[in-house]
Amino acid sequence: MKKDEFLVALEDILQTEDSIDVNQNLDEMEEWDSLSKMAVMAYYKKNFEIAITLNDLKDIKTPVDLIKLAGEKIDD
Repeated sequence: MKKDEFLVALEDILQTEDSIDVNQNLDEMEEWDSLSKMAVMAYYKKNFEIAITLNDLKDIKTPVDLIKLAGEKIDD
């Protein structure tokens, strides 16, 4: 998956109409809540076959961190 495709999917997960920048601080977004984190976990399981936990997400600050969490599943 390309990085741009992932960002569009993340916008959908967060149910935001605003574009998300890779360096955006997720903690500053009201949409980045426990429900969206659960949705991210489900997305990773379904699309990348990666099981992540809420504990994995506690240090996530930007979409770049989420991309790194996916490893080679997301590229430029």
